[in-house]
Amino acid sequence: MKAGWDERRQRIFTYFKPAALQRYFNLFFPSVDISHDNDVALADRFKKHYGCYYGRRHYVAPLLLLSAVAGFGLWGVSETLKNWQALAGKHFALPAVVISSFLGAFTWVASDQLARFRRRDFNSSDVYTGTFRFLIAVPFGYSLSAFANKDFGVALGFLIGVFPTDTLFKIGRRLVSENLHLGENPASGASELEMLQNVGKTNAERFYDEGVTTISELAWGDPVDLAVRTNFDFNYVVDCVSQALLAVYFGQEIQKLGPFSIRGAQEAATLLWLIDDPTVAAAKKVPATQALADAAKALNLDPNTLHHTLTFVTDDPYTRFLLQIWGPESTAAKTN
Repeated sequence: MKAGWDERRQRIFTYFKPAALQRYFNLFFPSVDISHDNDVALADRFKKHYGCYYGRRHYVAPLLLLSAVAGFGLWGVSETLKNWQALAGKHFALPAVVISSFLGAFTWVASDQLARFRRRDFNSSDVYTGTFRFLIAVPFGYSLSAFANKDFGVALGFLIGVFPTDTLFKIGRRLVSENLHLGENPASGASELEMLQNVGKTNAERFYDEGVTTISELAWGDPVDLAVRTNFDFNYVVDCVSQALLAVYFGQEIQKLGPFSIRGAQEAATLLWLIDDPTVAAAKKVPATQALADAAKALNLDPNTLHHTLTFVTDDPYTRFLLQIWGPESTAAKTN
């Protein structure tokens, strides 16, 4: 966990030069006074800020809580097994469905966290999720085993326990709907975020889990915060934010702009720089102008109208921030 955390931290830090840090604090933390910070002080401030919000100390409380809940449950399992085997020192025995439900949850939590360690996809909220899973295991085991025959109830408690938590809730809702004749829950439609390239259902749900449900929330969200909370690569988050900034203006039509190399706000800014900057050679300016004309035709817009809209996208302070941390040097220099 330490190696993965250090690598992610260092990777993010490499993108933030002094100009980008200034814009970052001005956009996302305007109450922080950085007017007197030189470049070194600003970099130190960002490191302290990162440690304060995302440091390893945030794992201490959830890990202690998880250890306490898991330890208490395993102690109950141990005492029950002593009683079942008539061993010395026995004190009590829990019902079989309680033991099977807890062990099913233990299997899922251990498997989930080992997989996350391997993918370096592990944060403090995942630890809390494991604790939550232990706490709901027994109530779910009792409730769902009630729908099975007596001989299968104990086994069902364990087998249900190894399903992901979201699946348990879906199973519970379906059983309640069918047995109480409440009707099926309406199927949830595709997330608004799925209109973006490389954002499928799974990744959209990851953003949703962190409170990002709309294009606007993604467009103007803090990419550092999103990268840490979702455990997505920082480059991927920046690309998603860039696409969202463009999708704010074009909605589903953004999908028509991809073939013309206008995937997101960063590409839009680069295209306008190639077209409008007098220092750009004609060999680059001509194809860029043609790309704008072809994109306008695909959108059924006048090229001047498309150019005007892309200017607003480029001038958005959040676009300028992205250009400073990940854009072409020529374009990033133009945003200073």
